[in-house]
Amino acid sequence: MTLQQNMSIQHITAEQALPLRMQILRPGQAVQNSIYPEDGLSTTIHWGVFVNDIIVCTGTFFKNVCQHFPQQSEAYRLRGMATDSRFQGQQLGSLLLKFAEKNLKEKKASLLWCNARITAARFYEQNGFSPVGDIFDVPVTGPHQVMYKNL
Repeated sequence: MTLQQNMSIQHITAEQALPLRMQILRPGQAVQNSIYPEDGLSTTIHWGVFVNDIIVCTGTFFKNVCQHFPQQSEAYRLRGMATDSRFQGQQLGSLLLKFAEKNLKEKKASLLWCNARITAARFYEQNGFSPVGDIFDVPVTGPHQVMYKNL
C-alpha cells in the first residue's frame, strides 16, 4: 500500500519490529522483554510503516480471543504498536490501524483488541476503540486498559 511517494505499509518480520519495540515500548529492558510468544505463529501478522525505506511504525496482530468477548472467535489482538519518536503525532499509527482493520476484515476478523497503556488510551479512542473491564497493572510498563473495536 503506497500512502505517499516516500511512504508505504508492508509486511515485516518480528525481527524487523524488534528495534522499535525495544526503543519505544521497553527502553533499557532486556531484548527478551520485546519478543512475544505469538511472534512466530502462522496466524501472526507484522506490519510496518516505511518512510524512505526505514521502518518508523510497527504493529503485530495475531488471532486471540478477548476474555471480555469469548463469543467473538474471529478476534485479533494488537501488540507492539510503536512509532519512532521522530514521527509521533503524524498519524502513522492511525494509518497503520486503518490498513490493518481493512486487511483483518478480509480475513473475516470481527474484533480487534489490545491491552493499551493508559498513556495511549486516547489514541485508541480516537481510532474508534472503546475501553472494557478494569484498569490493571503490567509490571515495569504500568497501568493498562483492554480496548476493543468491532470490525
